[in-house]
Amino acid sequence: MQGRITERIRQNARDKQGRIRKELKVYDIKFRYRDATTGKMKETCKRGFLTKGDAEAYLLRLNNQLATNTFLPENNILFRDYLTEWLETYAKINLRPTTYLGYKRIIEAHLIPYLGNRKIKDVTSIDIEHMYANLLQHGRADGKGGLSAKSVQYTHRVLNEAMTHAIKKRIIQHNPVAAVINTPKPRKFKTEVYSRQEILELLEIVKGTRFEIPVVLASVCGLRRGECLALTEDDVDFEAQTIRVNKQFVQAGRQVLLGAPKSEESDRIISAPKEVFDIIRQHMIRHEEYRKFLGSEYDDRRLLVCYEDGRPIVPVNFSNAFAALLERHGLRRIRFHDLRHSCASLMLKAGVAMKTASQILGHSSISITADLYTHVMQDLKKEAALQVGKTLFSGKSDAE
Repeated sequence: MQGRITERIRQNARDKQGRIRKELKVYDIKFRYRDATTGKMKETCKRGFLTKGDAEAYLLRLNNQLATNTFLPENNILFRDYLTEWLETYAKINLRPTTYLGYKRIIEAHLIPYLGNRKIKDVTSIDIEHMYANLLQHGRADGKGGLSAKSVQYTHRVLNEAMTHAIKKRIIQHNPVAAVINTPKPRKFKTEVYSRQEILELLEIVKGTRFEIPVVLASVCGLRRGECLALTEDDVDFEAQTIRVNKQFVQAGRQVLLGAPKSEESDRIISAPKEVFDIIRQHMIRHEEYRKFLGSEYDDRRLLVCYEDGRPIVPVNFSNAFAALLERHGLRRIRFHDLRHSCASLMLKAGVAMKTASQILGHSSISITADLYTHVMQDLKKEAALQVGKTLFSGKSDAE
């Protein structure tokens, strides 16, 4: 058996009955264990057992834990300290910059203010449920109410990941997030789409403006906002009639970062109609005129979508300007991202296979495409049923 029990005398201590004793014999246990983080042997002590029987029972449990590799040393790590270290030693290294900044914002704005002063081992599922309830009612930074269920669900995911890593580091034994019952469940998002006629009307309105290329690429080719804004002239192959999508601009708080596409599948080469390349060519001619006119003052990043001086357009500013454009011209208000949904709906209704549509859109799996456009597939199923009905019950015989 590992460990040894030693005796000592405590002065003015309480016995098992709670009475103060001038001198009281107590028992300590000294033992060694291997630190899971460093792999080195450490010696520690569990002090103050009032009877030798209690000390022996604890030592028996301890040896069983050491033998089954379930022993966790007692720690007094504050949750705020663990989260701060986890951000720097794991999240910053292993996650995309935008994902890391999102985690950092969640931790600093929600987790540390609500749970940071607790020891990590003392955080319970009840504490977490109370935090979620508070965030849903009062969580907005501007003090004007609560966060959406989707925002609180994201907080839940970050917290769960942090706690899962704490278990792997043998800082805690159980993940309290796993016992949370009232996990926020956001309502399923219903996409808004433009019809073919609405897209054609919008394309006419944006003709010759900086909105034309992104509107064309989103509604005809299914590109995301950040992908449109990050495309360069070098990404366009006029001879092959293809466009390479291998980067995107993303907004992370006040920062705008140029990063990799959303997923491996989002790094793709797409084909486009001739009309799309005609529009791109016209804008490239216009950009060349700006380059010559502004000379060294032109911020030449060879972007297809930019200001007249070549500067990139901040994603959130682009979305705000797009919303204002729709309002000025009395068009039905949708998000810019909904043009991508409109493209997907038109593709599926035109008979494009789900797998092909998924590859064009750059989804990480076909199940995402199927889940997003269930409503389109339902409409197609109804049309198919009508066609079968017309064929079967048209009243004409095979001989006819």
